[in-house]
Amino acid sequence: MKYRYDLHIHSALSPCAEEEMTPVTIVGQAALSGLDFVAIADHNAIGHVPLALRAGEEFGVRVVPAVEVQTSEDIHLLCMFRTYGELEDFFSRIPVSERKNRADIFGEQLYFDEDDNVIGREERMLLDSAAISCDDVRELAFSLGGVAVPAHIDRDANSMLNVLGAVPAEYPTVELSSRVSEEELKKWSGERLVIVDSDAHTLEHMSDRGEIDLPEGSVDALIDRLRRGGSDA
Repeated sequence: MKYRYDLHIHSALSPCAEEEMTPVTIVGQAALSGLDFVAIADHNAIGHVPLALRAGEEFGVRVVPAVEVQTSEDIHLLCMFRTYGELEDFFSRIPVSERKNRADIFGEQLYFDEDDNVIGREERMLLDSAAISCDDVRELAFSLGGVAVPAHIDRDANSMLNVLGAVPAEYPTVELSSRVSEEELKKWSGERLVIVDSDAHTLEHMSDRGEIDLPEGSVDALIDRLRRGGSDA
């Protein structure tokens, strides 16, 4: 059965996202768009995932615990797990930068509550790279039951394809942006499982283009499929 998803959305905890991008608003918009799965994947931070999971229960949307890790090579990896506990364990082992954010230069990094009130600010500079390689992130994610997907490989910035010149076979699934051409999508779909996400930083950029065939509509089934890779034909 086909399920619709957008697995790469930034909340206002990411400094590049708009303040409208609260966890509850994002999940609510996903429900209105008819998405079955949604994931908030902030830059090197997981603080909004628990609230998103609670919102998912209210709105009837399956929220996938996720984070976008920026590796030591400046590559973005979309890391997803079955439970928040697995994500939390994974993230506790990522050596993130402790440099302080400059909100006047890079933007605010805001925490929200369930009523969309600002309740705090992240002091770490989330746009800094973590002191860990992309392959070490992949191995760690897989060892904990999750998956690490090279993000937006069809773009120039922070793309594994652009930085390394190739995507190694050890990555069974890759992500393309929702604006990808049909030609590019077909090229990658012949080799691996391809997911198409928005990488949205505003509500209007969220996408309903992604569709995946799963035996059941559970987060477990989704993670199993992403870990297995291969063509989704």
